Amino acid sequence: MFFFVSCTSQTSQNNTFSKKEEKTNIKKNSINTIYVFENDSIKQTIELSLCNEKEIVFKLISQNKYRNQESKIEGIAKIKGGDIELDEDSEGNAYPVYEYIYEKDCWLAFRIDKETKTKIRINEANCILHNLYCPFASVDLLVTQ
Repeated sequence: MFFFVSCTSQTSQNNTFSKKEEKTNIKKNSINTIYVFENDSIKQTIELSLCNEKEIVFKLISQNKYRNQESKIEGIAKIKGGDIELDEDSEGNAYPVYEYIYEKDCWLAFRIDKETKTKIRINEANCILHNLYCPFASVDLLVTQ
């Protein structure tokens, strides 16, 4: 479940944050929801806070158990406008999602189950800053713990 928290941020006229300001703002928010996927080789965890109706604060950690390596990324993602989109679970059941986009160090899309907010899928593109064995894209659905 999401709770509203205040994002106390200092933004410039074009609404951009410096990395230092963004990290400071992330630390000020409490974590409201934690989603996890884990299999025998990969563990993915995302911690989310709803900043306001249009932004989420996230911290994404992807760990490769065999190689004992991990990649991390954190920031603020903004809700994508437009029509409601659908995702499918492993059984082929469709569900509507809220989609939040992050476009700083790379492109990430966080697709959160709109009805129950108990599952999330993450898509990625142009993420050259992380370890190839620790992907940011979802291996499978991450679910609340």
